Amino acid sequence: MRFYDNHTHSHFSPDSRMNLAQSLEKAASIPLAGISITDHLDIDAPGSKDFFIFDPAKQQKEINQYTTIYPNLKIFKGIEVGLQECCIEKIKEFTSKYRFDTVIASLHFIDNVDPYYGEYYIGKSKSQAYGRAYEVMHKCIIEYGDFDILGHFDYIARYAPYEARDISYREFGDALDPILKFLAEEGKALEINTNTYRERNGYTPQLDLEILRRFKELGGEAISLGSDAHEPWRIAENFEKYTPIIEDCGFKWLVHFEKRKPVFNKIEQ
Repeated sequence: MRFYDNHTHSHFSPDSRMNLAQSLEKAASIPLAGISITDHLDIDAPGSKDFFIFDPAKQQKEINQYTTIYPNLKIFKGIEVGLQECCIEKIKEFTSKYRFDTVIASLHFIDNVDPYYGEYYIGKSKSQAYGRAYEVMHKCIIEYGDFDILGHFDYIARYAPYEARDISYREFGDALDPILKFLAEEGKALEINTNTYRERNGYTPQLDLEILRRFKELGGEAISLGSDAHEPWRIAENFEKYTPIIEDCGFKWLVHFEKRKPVFNKIEQ
């Protein structure tokens, strides 16, 4: 099947290592059915308040320039909103000024600390570190609400220092259930972010399929695939690997969003 990559970053994201032309050229060459450009919005990011803020109007104007160049590739205008308890109202005010196809809600910072640099984990057990992340995530997605996809629910595992970084339903089911239940009841998508399941420092986290099965059991229907690509070679990375896994967990469709409306695409092997 031809895939939709619902989570990618262009040069409008300061940590991206590809421009829009590079990402679209790669997407067209695969070929993908569609790609969503979901650049970072992290208001009041620790250390640099304005570092992860971009101008959606400029991004969308540049995207428009490519629609005729790639007539067989659907190009969607998106944003990845980084949620923090301290600035939900600021986020709402910012995003209300623009129209998007895809809005991803993600957790990048916890208690004003970025897990990417490792400081967040100091003095915390795995249970404490992950448990606090899911507590904040649950609170923020309820308070914000205006999103389509929950981005990388497993982000907290990427940079963790623990011997076993995996997030298992057996260990964290009590923390995950309220999040999965909210997504299912509100018709929002759970993202399988293939960037999480890459080797880092000699360890590759594994996706616990019980989390997907529990989402399905709670009534969840929408599964989104996102590469979280910041460089061209990662666009749609491992989508072929995870599609049959998603199907084996009971899902028959993958979802992408057009003008904030879900479009379901039947999984075809």
